[in-house]
Formats: sequence, C-alpha cells, structure tokens
Amino acid sequence: MKKKSVLLIVAIMALVAVAAVGVAACTNPIADGEYVIVAPDGAPALAVAGLAGEAFKYSETVSVGAEIVASSEISTRAAAADMAIVPANVAANLFNKGTDIKVIATVTHGNLYMVGLADTPAVTDLTSLKGQIVASIGQNSVPDSLFKAMLTKAGVEYIVAEDTANVTATEGKVTLIYGADGSAVMPLVKTGKAAYGIIGEPAVSTGAKNNGLVEKASLQELWNEANGTTGGYSQAVLIMKSSLAEDTAFVNALLARLTEDAAAMTKDDEGAKTAAANIKGVYESTSLPAAITADIIKRSSVNITSVATESGLKELTDMLTTVEGVNANSIGGKVPAGGSGFYFA
Repeated sequence: MKKKSVLLIVAIMALVAVAAVGVAACTNPIADGEYVIVAPDGAPALAVAGLAGEAFKYSETVSVGAEIVASSEISTRAAAADMAIVPANVAANLFNKGTDIKVIATVTHGNLYMVGLADTPAVTDLTSLKGQIVASIGQNSVPDSLFKAMLTKAGVEYIVAEDTANVTATEGKVTLIYGADGSAVMPLVKTGKAAYGIIGEPAVSTGAKNNGLVEKASLQELWNEANGTTGGYSQAVLIMKSSLAEDTAFVNALLARLTEDAAAMTKDDEGAKTAAANIKGVYESTSLPAAITADIIKRSSVNITSVATESGLKELTDMLTTVEGVNANSIGGKVPAGGSGFYFA
C-alpha cells in the first residue's frame, strides 16, 4: 500500500508540473475578440487577401479579418491598429517613436521593376544609368532608399532634380525625379521626360504594358547580385501590438494561415483571381486588376517569412541598415537593436 501511495503522489506531482509548464508557455493568451489586419491597397494587400474572403478562426472566441485602405492612409492607421501591413521603414519609424509594436514577419520581398520604352536598352549594370533621368515612386521611402543605396554601392553618383517640370540630364550622374505612384511615373517615361521608371507590380504587368512600356530590370535581381543574396529584401511587413504578440501560439497559427493563403493565390490563375475578388469585396476601389494572374502575384514576391527565423531577421535588419545609410529619418533615426523588443522571437 505504501508503495502504491508513493507512486500515486509522484504521478500527481508530474501532472502538476506538466500543467505548470503549459501555463508558463502561454503566460499571456490573446484576449477574446474580432481582430483586424489593416493593409494598404496594392501588392501588400495580397498578403491578407485570404482573410478578406474568410476570417481566420483561431478559436471560438478569437478571429482575425482584413481591412484594406488607401496607401496614403496606412502610416496613420497602423499606429492605432491591432495589426497592420506596413513598409519596413514605417514599422521601424513607429517603434522608434514610441509605438508599442512588434514586427512579426516580412510579407512581400520586393516587387519593384524598372521600365522603359521598347527601344530603350535593358539595365544589367547600374553604371549604364549615368547621364540618364530615372523617375521613381515613393520619394524617401523604401523604393527610393533602396535604389539610392544600390547606386552608391555601384559607385554611381545621383542628384535629385529640384524642378521636375524643367529637368535635364546631368553627364556622369543619375538624375532622379519622382511621382506619387506608378500611374504618375509611367507618363514621365512614356513622354520621354525620364529614360526609365521604377514602379511596382501589378502596375508593371498591367499599366506599363498599356502605356507601351516594357520591363528593363528587376530591382530584386540587382539587389541580390549586389548583396550576394537570393531572397530579395523586406519591403512590407506584418506588425502587431506587443500584447498580442506575447501569445506565440496565436502568432504562429496566424502565420501558418497567411502562408497557406499565399500558396493558394500563386498556385494558379483561379486562385489569383479569387484573391483579387476578396480584396475588392472589402475595398471596392482597389488598384488590383480583376484579371490578375498567379505569375503577377509571384512577381509581387508575396511570401510569409517570420522574423523569428535567422534568415528572416537578417533580411529585415539588412534592409533597415541599408535605408538607415541613405535616409535615417525614414526609420526614426536608427535600426532598432536586437534586444529592443521590436522583433518577434
């Protein structure tokens, strides 16, 4: 009897220990509620297209849906949102200015391409851009900082034109002019004011072709060649309030769902059209074309990569370091340190 009693006590103690470990592993479970990921229209919205069609049900009391807004609104909306998709530099800027967020994953890894008229030479070496005018989207944003950093690394000087209306090329240097978005950049190239334009997908495969422009270079390929990488760079990332990110089981389950959705929309054109339809269902004025294809989404580099992985963390910090070297103000002054609480782990 005594032996059985001892065994029973040991068994009970073991169960208590297991239960304690379970509680410790989920010290701050996510609170009940219907959460929303706010995302800007365009390629970043594709990362949450599945949620726009059917919310993620984490449990009977916790779900996550999607809201799509105009790109110009995302910085303001993200600061107060439970979760958001934002450019990588915006995430760092928000954190450095005191917003209590964590960056969870990169969701797009570069969707920028250089376009030009049919008879304009392709760009395989950035030194060939000397003496040319290049129009770009997003002055002082990720696309702009990325391109400037690549030019500097290639030993190519650049200047920013003060008067876009009367701009002229400068011998031996790249002259930069800007448009608010792809629809503003393309006419600058079509009319010959700029030799090349930097725009993102899906505008490259739709609007550019409609304007008689063709792809001349992939900035992702040029970035990979310059940096000895293969995965591109962190362009848009998922952020969430730190309190939500403390439930790692919830975060990992959400990332698994986003990964599954990304695979579905790149599997075939039917999946791609469903993704675009889902977004149009919650944001009628979306810029995404109804005739979007799986290939266009693949060229938009929609792929969910957690920053809790070594490669995911390096990709993000490399990108932020590059932006810091060109325009530190756009990330709030500095790259957040490893132990700052910015990165999900």
